Amino acid sequence: MRVEEIDTPALVVDLDSFEENLQRYQEYFDKHTIGLRPHIKTHKCVAMAHMQLRQGAIGITCQKVSEAEVMVAGGLDGDVLIPFNVIGRQKLERLMALASRARVTVSADSLYTVNGLSSAAVGLDVNLGVIVELDQGRTGVPTPELAVELGKKIDQSPGLELRGIMIMPAPPNIRPFLQEVLLEFDKVGLPYPIVSGGSTPCAFTAHEIPELTEFRAGEYPVGGIKHLSIGTHSVDQCAGRVLATVVSRPDEDRAVIDAGSKSLSAATAEFNGQTVMGYVVEYPDALLSGASEEHGQIDLKSCKNKPEIGEQVQIILAHPCPGFNEHDRIYALRDGRVEAVWPVDARGAIR
Repeated sequence: MRVEEIDTPALVVDLDSFEENLQRYQEYFDKHTIGLRPHIKTHKCVAMAHMQLRQGAIGITCQKVSEAEVMVAGGLDGDVLIPFNVIGRQKLERLMALASRARVTVSADSLYTVNGLSSAAVGLDVNLGVIVELDQGRTGVPTPELAVELGKKIDQSPGLELRGIMIMPAPPNIRPFLQEVLLEFDKVGLPYPIVSGGSTPCAFTAHEIPELTEFRAGEYPVGGIKHLSIGTHSVDQCAGRVLATVVSRPDEDRAVIDAGSKSLSAATAEFNGQTVMGYVVEYPDALLSGASEEHGQIDLKSCKNKPEIGEQVQIILAHPCPGFNEHDRIYALRDGRVEAVWPVDARGAIR
C-alpha cells in the first residue's frame, strides 16, 4: 500500500528519518560515553522501542507503571526506569509484580514515597532500585542536604537499593547543583551508579555535564515543532507526522483538514513568532492556527500555492507525545510505501 492509499487522518513515521535519528543520537552518546535511555512515553510503541535498543540504548524509560507493564510484556525487560513517585496500594502491587520479573528502578522525592516502596517491597520479597529526584521546577528535592537525607533513608530501607540521582531537564547550567549533590553523597558514602539527566532539547549538550552516566530522551526519534525551532531536526528529520486530507476550502485563504485536536492533540508550540498546532510540510508558509475536535484550520494567506480539496498533507506535530497518544496505530513508511503497521501499544497508559 502506498501512502496515498492510507485512510486519513493517520499517524505516519518515515522509517529512513526515524532510523537516521536513532543513529545520530546514539552516536553522540556513545562518543561521550553516556548511556542513552529512551523515554517511550513519546511513541508508546513496543516495535520502536526494540529498534532503539538494537541501536545501542542501555534500557528504557517509562513514565507510568502501566507503560512499563506494556513494555515489559513486549520483551523490554532488561532495564526499566520509571522516573515517577509511585504511590498507592494498587500501583505499588503492580510495581512489585514488575520488579519480580524485570530490573526496575523508580524515583522518589519524599519519605512518604520511600516508606511506601519499602513496605511493598518487603511484603512481596522484592528488591527495588530507587533514585533520588532533584528539583527543576516539577517534582524533586530542592537542596543537596535534602537529597542526602532522602538518599540515606533509601539506603537504609529494607527491600530498596539506592541507585543514584536524576534530574529533569538537564541543561548545562544545572551542573553546579548536580556537583553539590554528588559531593554531599560522597561525604557520607552514598552510592550513585546512576546519574540521570533528561529532555531531548538538552540532549546535544549532555557532554557538558560529564557527571552524567545516562540520559533520558523521548522525542528525538520523531521530532516536532520544538526541534525544528531549535535546529536539532530538519523538516526531513521530523519523522513523525499526521497524514490529513483537505476536506474544505471555505474561501481563498483558508483550508480545512480532517485532523483536529483528536488527531493532532490540542498542544501548541511557538514557531517563527506564531503559535501553531502543527507545521504543514507541503505548504511551509501555511499557518495551522487552530482546530476543533475533527477539523484543523489552515491559514493560507501567505501561500503562493494552495492545496485543493481532496489533497493529502503531512503535519509535523506541535508536541509528538500527546499526538502519538491520540492514535491506535502507526503506519511505518519507506519511499512512500507502507512497510509496517505498528500498534501504539501503551496508548492511554496513564496509571
